[in-house]
Amino acid sequence: MRTVTKETPAYSTIALIRDLWEFLGKRRWTFLAACVLALTGAIVWLYPPFAMAKLVNILTEDIGKGTIGKIQTIFILWILVSIWHYSCDQVVDAIGNRIAERTALNMQLRTIAHLFRLDLTWHERENAGSKLKKIQRGTEGMNRLSRIWFRTGIPAFVRFGGMIPILTAFDPFVGAATLFFLLTYFTFSYVLTGSAGRAEHHVNTADEELQGVVFEGLSNVRSVKVLGMQEGLLGIISKNIEHLFQKILVRIRCFRVRNIVLNLWAQCFRVGIMCFIAFDVFYGRRDVGFLVLFFNYFNYIWESIQQLSDLSLDFIVSKYGISRMRDILHEPVRIDEEHGKKTFPASWDNITVSNLSFAYGKQKVLDEISFTIRRGERIGIVGVSGAGKSTLFKLLLKEHENYEGRITIGGVPLRDIRRSDFFRKTAVVLQDTEVFNFSLLDNITLANITHAEDSLLLSQAIETAHVRDFLSRLPNGLQTLIGEKGIKLSGGEKQRVGIARAVFKQPEILFLDEATSHLDLESEAKIRDSLHCFFQNVTAIVIAHRLTTIKEMDRILVLEDGKIIESGSFQELHAAKGRFFELWEKQKF
Repeated sequence: MRTVTKETPAYSTIALIRDLWEFLGKRRWTFLAACVLALTGAIVWLYPPFAMAKLVNILTEDIGKGTIGKIQTIFILWILVSIWHYSCDQVVDAIGNRIAERTALNMQLRTIAHLFRLDLTWHERENAGSKLKKIQRGTEGMNRLSRIWFRTGIPAFVRFGGMIPILTAFDPFVGAATLFFLLTYFTFSYVLTGSAGRAEHHVNTADEELQGVVFEGLSNVRSVKVLGMQEGLLGIISKNIEHLFQKILVRIRCFRVRNIVLNLWAQCFRVGIMCFIAFDVFYGRRDVGFLVLFFNYFNYIWESIQQLSDLSLDFIVSKYGISRMRDILHEPVRIDEEHGKKTFPASWDNITVSNLSFAYGKQKVLDEISFTIRRGERIGIVGVSGAGKSTLFKLLLKEHENYEGRITIGGVPLRDIRRSDFFRKTAVVLQDTEVFNFSLLDNITLANITHAEDSLLLSQAIETAHVRDFLSRLPNGLQTLIGEKGIKLSGGEKQRVGIARAVFKQPEILFLDEATSHLDLESEAKIRDSLHCFFQNVTAIVIAHRLTTIKEMDRILVLEDGKIIESGSFQELHAAKGRFFELWEKQKF
């Protein structure tokens, strides 16, 4: 059995056709109608070479009574055929272009939507630039293949399928010889295209790796500039470019060998069969018209072969581009899968963590921890770096589900709750707030689009996060575009946007992960006071390195080496003079 690896992607042409048919969706009937038009246009265009042969025979051998009528009939039919052929061409071109563009864009949207649903574990294996390159190649491939099919594919199949019977009707030997030529030509092509296809796949893979590195550099351009990383980064990019170039050279050699072999075989057959027919005409065994007929028909066949040969690279690029994007679409959705999942419990009373353990590979991070959070309670989680705080946070946020033990909300296992429903009831402010190159307003309202027009809710979010402190310096206020990755905002200002976004969402459970770490002490104090007012209406779970931010929490959990070693209110833990007391005393100064 053949092993499928990254080097030899198992994606057959049959699988490609099935995928294209699926991607067409509601446009299948329009696509089939365009195919019928293209087919009829191509079939009638078999007439001109036949008409030319008949005309030569009439003018050389059959001049007499009724000749003018025969010639007139040939030309009238020729005109009608030309009108139909070129009319079909224009209509099919218009319909085909529309189908190609619409289907490609829908594929792109579908793939991006699927990307958003894939687990973070999958996303961590590949950088964003590589993913975007796969989507780009796939959509371009779909667009290109649709155009190839209408402009070249259908006419070529009609020529191959229509001319053989016509030639056979005139001369069975010549028809059989032409069929033999086509069969051997496409056999050679299939064998030689296999190696060319593998070479193209290696080029695509190397290009995706290169674009991934470039994307990482551009998305972190500020760090590249201020840390003087250009030279080192360009060195890595140069190595990737050289690796890509070597793969391109292999691809060029494969396609050159393919084209040389195929063209040499085609020309040998063409010259040989023309000599054979010419001698038969010389000895009177065939009409001159048959020589003209074969010459024109073989030109048709050769034109189609040349077009298919020239487009073979496009076909292979498109095929493997769609294959790479298809790999994304076929990646299973696990955590975001909603079939068989439950809604978020409406009347939940607590969050319970029981014997929770988690490991990254063989490295155990959480070790059978258990605790309960009552609805409306404010919980702080503290500990030194590596204690397991962030991992616990990720599990509570449904980022990973391959843990041991149980997490339940109102008695319903967190694994069984639909992720989309879970995040309608929760909000999170991360230590590094992600913002988009949208307006400030859109960055705040994006997570709660059903209430995007709620001015009172917006005002509450802005006031709680103290966004007004920097709003006045933005040229267009809330409508100001804040730049890619929020480059126009400071770290503290981005955190305020994150807090405003969470407040605007009106969650039942609020997760805060070092939500004020980029703020100065004065700003932190103001926002902390505002958040404590907001906490009255939510269940809050807060990770903090600055222990002052969790002083007002109802309960504090102290993690160390993946275990809860202390639990209680600030006053209780401070009075106990244990591990929390040590951490507090170190931070006092």
